[in-house]
Amino acid sequence: MEITEEQINKIFELASIEKKKPKEEITSSDITEALIEIERKIYSFATGVKIDSLENKKILIADDLELSIYQLSTVLKRIGVTPSVARHKEEALSELNKVQFDCVIIDLFIPDSSDGIDLIKAAVKKRNDTGFYSKIVVISGTDDTSLIDYCYELGIDFYIQKDRNWHSKLLKYLSTSFQSDKNIAFTRYVIDNNIVSYIVKRFNEPKVFDAIIQNINSSIYTGLKNILFDLREITTFDIDNAYIFADIYKICAENGGKFVLVNPSLNVKEALSNAYLEDIIPYSNSVEDAVAIIADQKVNSQ
Repeated sequence: MEITEEQINKIFELASIEKKKPKEEITSSDITEALIEIERKIYSFATGVKIDSLENKKILIADDLELSIYQLSTVLKRIGVTPSVARHKEEALSELNKVQFDCVIIDLFIPDSSDGIDLIKAAVKKRNDTGFYSKIVVISGTDDTSLIDYCYELGIDFYIQKDRNWHSKLLKYLSTSFQSDKNIAFTRYVIDNNIVSYIVKRFNEPKVFDAIIQNINSSIYTGLKNILFDLREITTFDIDNAYIFADIYKICAENGGKFVLVNPSLNVKEALSNAYLEDIIPYSNSVEDAVAIIADQKVNSQ
């Protein structure tokens, strides 16, 4: 396949090498020299870096430019992450349907912005449908602020413009964002115009209870009166803290909404029973069933 002048310019730009020859005079040796320089720069991003927060993370790269795929794959492999790769929209949609990714990296123009927008919508929808918070990062060379703002409106987490340092910016974002997950108590995402789900990560501290109640009150104030409480990450639970469930149930009921627990552990179920709440607060083993409970279609999962 013949390399285009635009691709040659991008290679030299990324290598920080001034292109002094016209396209027709550039040899394979010139291209190889530039690629070696790119490899050296990529290696410098990741050499000696050990990022525990990225261990075992599943990452999807959706990009139609082989050079970008090569660069980004190299960066991630240097830190122990082997990403999945999709080179067009249909392939990316197939991967999204098969795998629960921790992060989806989407080239906005793949090859057109409409394809990138479709992928963003699909990734956001899966995140909402499953309750698993996949980070969505968009990379692009565009500086169209209206298009970038639209990506954020759709629900992306971060936008990175493809400049000479975009690899290091992405690596920094991934390392810091996943690292910060260890310190947060819960994440929140909106399912529809009256249901909000909380994925709870820590649930045995008074300050966490206060933060959750405050956030729930804010959600209900904005019309999100139905609350899902996803406890998949809570394996142990002090039964004396069951009162927090009663408080949330009361807040929802007083505002015409429902409170549903998702993925409760045996400890949580025991706490509900001891507090005589097992027949009052419904629970489910999936977000989909929880939404059905709100619609009065199902009862507690056993």
